[in-house]
Amino acid sequence: GEDKIVSMSIIRHFDAEADERVAYLKMRRAMAGLADDAEVEDEEAPAGAISQERYAEMSASENLILTITSKGSGKLSSSHDYPVRGRGGMGVTAMDKAMRGGEIVSSFPVDTGDQIMLVTSAGQSIRVPVEGISFRSRSAGGVKVFDTAKGEEVVSVAWIAEQEDADDATEGDADA
Repeated sequence: GEDKIVSMSIIRHFDAEADERVAYLKMRRAMAGLADDAEVEDEEAPAGAISQERYAEMSASENLILTITSKGSGKLSSSHDYPVRGRGGMGVTAMDKAMRGGEIVSSFPVDTGDQIMLVTSAGQSIRVPVEGISFRSRSAGGVKVFDTAKGEEVVSVAWIAEQEDADDATEGDADA
């Protein structure tokens, strides 16, 4: 139909059974302070428990996926919330089906210490720390990241590379 690709990224792969992913995501949301109201649409796996060792293993291999919409909504979700699909698969929903936040503009992996730059159709830009964006399930809607004006849309999102402090650069030069 009218589907289109907005971005593509390579993320770490981690072999886990569906029930392990469900249990990990339940624990992850609980640690993020979220009620487990997430709908797991493609799986009917029981939400059992996983060991602390397995949780730590899955946590170490997790990528946080940032998704931003045209109306300025955004969220962070776990890469474990996106099951692998084979060739010819129809993919998975990356945000709520109602698309109240507008169409998805960008989606890519980030770390909580990163920052992003959002640019609107009116030429406004804002720098936002990733740590201020809520962790949500893959199929949930986002939260307001940037308050766009009427008729204005987010048209671009960029990851800002971490810059070293001026003091760190000076110390590095002195050691050379």
